[in-house]
Amino acid sequence: MHSNTSILAAHLADRGGWSDTAAVIDEPTGDIHRHGDVHARARSLAGEFLDRGIGAGDHVGFLVGDRPAWMPAFLALHAIGAVPLVVNPDLDERVQSRMLGILPTKFVLSYREHGLHIERRSPRLPVGPDDDGDGSAASRYYLYSSGTTGIPKAVAHTSADLPFFHAAVGGAHGLDIRATDTIVSLSQYYFTYGFNNQFVYPLFSGASVVLRRQRRNEEKFVDALHRHGATLAFSVPSALAKLADHIEGAAVERPAGLRAIVSAGEPLPDAVAARLEDRWQVRVLNQIGSTEVGNAFCANGVTRRAAGTAGFVCPGYDVELRSDADLPLPAAGSEHKLGEVWVSGPTIPRHAVTADGTKELLVDGWLETKDYGYWADNGGLVVVGRTDDFLHAGGISMSAVEIEAAIRSCAGVEDCAVFAPLVDGVSTLCALVVLAPSAGDPDESFDALRTHLRRQLEPFRVPKRWEPVAEIPRTGSGKIMRHQLSSVLGGEKPGMVR
Repeated sequence: MHSNTSILAAHLADRGGWSDTAAVIDEPTGDIHRHGDVHARARSLAGEFLDRGIGAGDHVGFLVGDRPAWMPAFLALHAIGAVPLVVNPDLDERVQSRMLGILPTKFVLSYREHGLHIERRSPRLPVGPDDDGDGSAASRYYLYSSGTTGIPKAVAHTSADLPFFHAAVGGAHGLDIRATDTIVSLSQYYFTYGFNNQFVYPLFSGASVVLRRQRRNEEKFVDALHRHGATLAFSVPSALAKLADHIEGAAVERPAGLRAIVSAGEPLPDAVAARLEDRWQVRVLNQIGSTEVGNAFCANGVTRRAAGTAGFVCPGYDVELRSDADLPLPAAGSEHKLGEVWVSGPTIPRHAVTADGTKELLVDGWLETKDYGYWADNGGLVVVGRTDDFLHAGGISMSAVEIEAAIRSCAGVEDCAVFAPLVDGVSTLCALVVLAPSAGDPDESFDALRTHLRRQLEPFRVPKRWEPVAEIPRTGSGKIMRHQLSSVLGGEKPGMVR
């Protein structure tokens, strides 16, 4: 298989007969760009980039954003052997500079005044090797871990990984994505999830993707599904909860062609999936992946599904659950054995690059994902949270994700997060809750929430302190930024009810 992404993709389009079908639909304008148009534009841009001095091996900060220019620009850089560093263009310039400074970035490619803009910059010396020495340097790209800690980490993948990603998740035994599919994704290009949804799957299946520069709220997401006849919707659990509220409150009918909703980014509460499936009679398919893996390593498909889980192990990967005698692992709420999730597979690089140098990712060929989970009876992986999703209150270790799922299942709750700060010197389980405008008095709502939770959870898992907040701090991919929860309350005493 050819390592050059642009040549491979153009060959697939010709062979598959989708050169004349839509690849990209620009939502604001309605303009349609065919797969053949994308590849022709990529060839033209490759020449322009060479004329501007970009060459093989050059690291290029890629800040194009979710617009039709993204796909041909990325393909053009791979065609000339440059290395795209895919960064969120909406981040503060200082944050962007810090991320690009991890690697010897020679150029920055952005979009200004309705066109691509190239800026040359002075790269610093690399902190260490930034390839795996496998001869694939000319077809690399970097994505950055969204990071709930705020510490950026650049992870490299190669064009050889891309068809593997599609086969493992979008292939016949997974989502079975075809040229007749239209994709709408909440997650954008600069996240691993969005990179696959909006680039890899259309490129290797002939499907089309509907792009919008700004992240969609639930109203605009539903509108895009209806207006463009979407067949596949990709979102994250926190947004799906708001979507369920919207379609129930506004009595929104199911988009006629929609055949599946896919969820990733954090554990999906069963209650949220059930609401969407009951209302729209459409499958909600959960999965789990990481930037290091490059895509999902466990996923549900349209014909191979393990309900209530993140899915079966994807073809080509191995997953192990490992116990650590030194860790006080919490109960999973079942009799199943809980363990740390480790994964191995051909798309995981040996190391990542940080501001402090290279960081080894693999231990004897295995990646520690920092997730905890257990195998369900149906063979799927149930994920109960990440390392920082586990709290210690009253000497007991517990899963914040399980408690948050129970809270979100209550009427009148738009979002929530739990944490265990010190209150009067004692670790105390506290809940931050975003209440719906219709919820009424917070104290009365919290009384109802406590009563509801006592019927579902053991007493020690019911928060002792409750606080209404305007929003929960989350990364762009939907993960709760737990290190910022205390700051949400400002100068107030953490967890105290007003």
